[in-house]
Amino acid sequence: MKLKTTLSRPFAWLAGTLLIALFAGIGGCGQRGAESATPIAQTVLVSPGDVVLAHTAALEAGTAFTGELQPAQITNVKCRFDGDIDRVLVREGQSVRRGQALATFRPRDVEDRLRAAEAQVLAATAALRAAENGEARARRLFAAGAAAPSDLEAAEAQRSAAQAGLDQAEAMRNTAREDAESLDVPSPIKGRVSQVAIHAGDRTLIGDPLFQIVDTDTLELSATLPSEALARVRPGTPIRFHIDAFPGEVFRGEVSRLNPTTEPGTRQLRIYTRLANPDGRLVGGLFASGRVVNESRPAATAAPIAAVRKEGSEQVVYRLRGGVAERVAVALGIVDEEAGICELLGGVAPGDSLLTGILPGLRGGVRVTVLAGAAPAQG
Repeated sequence: MKLKTTLSRPFAWLAGTLLIALFAGIGGCGQRGAESATPIAQTVLVSPGDVVLAHTAALEAGTAFTGELQPAQITNVKCRFDGDIDRVLVREGQSVRRGQALATFRPRDVEDRLRAAEAQVLAATAALRAAENGEARARRLFAAGAAAPSDLEAAEAQRSAAQAGLDQAEAMRNTAREDAESLDVPSPIKGRVSQVAIHAGDRTLIGDPLFQIVDTDTLELSATLPSEALARVRPGTPIRFHIDAFPGEVFRGEVSRLNPTTEPGTRQLRIYTRLANPDGRLVGGLFASGRVVNESRPAATAAPIAAVRKEGSEQVVYRLRGGVAERVAVALGIVDEEAGICELLGGVAPGDSLLTGILPGLRGGVRVTVLAGAAPAQG
């Protein structure tokens, strides 16, 4: 006997509905799995400060240095003779002409010295005459056989010594006369008084320092470089530098000469550069910093160094175009570390917007949204 099972019409409808729902659920799960396998487009948010414009700029690169400005000519005036200072006629900072009197000596001391020197000349002259008479007498006696050869030699030696004494006395008299005729201390050069080492009434000795005169129409920059830069520096190499006393102003020149030896201890190479200063704006002792220019480019495509990223063996930048980041491989030309900018070679043109800073998720093809703010800055 075969058992036959039949479902009522309502139960059959319910079973069919459940089967449809089951298959629909299975299909929905498969569709969601397919959607999860497809990457979702990512958007990177950046601030306006993270966007810079590539631009055309004059770039320079070279070796940095520090140094000091000093007058090209420094003259120390010293005392020519012992004496008392009568008057000091100049003060520090004063401009002087060549030959202008800086101070005067009291005349009494100098005149006394001249009179003493003249008396020495008279005494030396009398001594020479006596020696000459003695020599003549010794010759007569020697010719008559009444004197030994040694007596004649002694007389000749006395005459020679007396002649030397007269020469010395005359030289001292001439010097004293010159001093007496010029009681002033003249400036040996045109320039400005840098130091005054005496006061009226001071007693000075020969060789004592009196004044320092400097010529500031031309200054000289003395600076040091690493000795490794020797192959890139020679007379005529251009330099560019700043002076703390003139912020924002750039001074230019060229290397005049190099010291033939390095600095003891540091092994630094010293260079010298002459700088015209006709208006006297600059003074000696100013600190300067700059660099020797080894390479320059008058019109380079430039951007901040921070825009360049190292990815594997490549240097790349990310250009923002139409709201999408484009990965662009570049080569670096001149790198101006002082200014923080570099030359970009290949793939980038002036006016391109470049992304800088640390931007997680940044890669080629991602969308980039710049938050509201200022326009992109020029690097």
